[in-house]
Amino acid sequence: MDRSESFDFIENYLSWIRSNSSQKRIGDYEEITTPFVDSHNDQIQFYICRSQNGFTLTDDGYTMSDLEMCGCDIKSKKRKEFILQIAESLGVSIKGGSIVAEATEADIACKQHMMIQAMLKISDMFLTTSSRVKSLFFEEVDSFFTENDIRNTPSIMMMGQSGLSHRFDFVIPASKKMPERIVTTLNTPNKQNVQTAIFAWNDVIKTRSAHSKGYIILNDSKRTPNLEILTAIKNYDLIPLQWKERQNFVSELAS
Repeated sequence: MDRSESFDFIENYLSWIRSNSSQKRIGDYEEITTPFVDSHNDQIQFYICRSQNGFTLTDDGYTMSDLEMCGCDIKSKKRKEFILQIAESLGVSIKGGSIVAEATEADIACKQHMMIQAMLKISDMFLTTSSRVKSLFFEEVDSFFTENDIRNTPSIMMMGQSGLSHRFDFVIPASKKMPERIVTTLNTPNKQNVQTAIFAWNDVIKTRSAHSKGYIILNDSKRTPNLEILTAIKNYDLIPLQWKERQNFVSELAS
C-alpha cells in the first residue's frame, strides 16, 4: 500500500464489527455474537449481565470446554500457567473454567474488546496434529527465539490511538542495527484473526516509533496460508513470517 494514501483503518475495522455483530436477550444476559470465528468456523459469542458494580462478561465456559473436547490437555501446570498469563495480560480472569471479566459503564467497550482477544488467543494457542495435541505454538516460537539468542519480552500490552489496548506475543527491542520489532503469532491463520492482527498493528504503530517493524508469525505446519492472507499482511506494512521459513529470519530478528 502506498504510504501516501489516506485510509481510516480504525473506522473501517470498527464499522465491520458493528455491521457483523448482533445482540440478543436471554434471561438476565445479553448474548453478543461477533464476526470472529473459532476453529469450527462458528461465530464467537459471549454474554453480559448486570452486576453490583456494573457488568459481568463471560464466555460461559465455551472456550475451555471446546479445547478439551478437541483433545487439548489444558490441565498440565505449564498450560494452566500459560492460560492464566494470557488472561491476566488482557485483564480477564479464569473462574470455574470460564473466561470472565468485570466492567463498569466507563470501560465496558474496552472489556468487550479484551474478552474477544482472550477467547481468540486461548483457543488459538495449540499446535495440533490429526490425532493429538503436540505442543503450544507459542512455546515453539519461544524455544526458537531462545535457541537463536533472539532477545525479547513476551506478552506485552500496548495502547493504540483508538484508546484500545492490544496484546502482542513478543517485542524485540531496538539495537544499533535494527529498530524495535513487534511480533504476533497466529497458530491458525485465517481472514478474521489476520484482520484483527492488522488492526492492532495499525492502531499501535501510531503511538510507537515510526521505525518499528511488525511481524506476524504464521503456523504453516499443516497448511500454507493462502496468497490473499500473505498479500494483506504485506499491504499493511507487516512482515509475514511463515514458520517453515523461520531460519531465513534469524539474522534480522537476532540483530
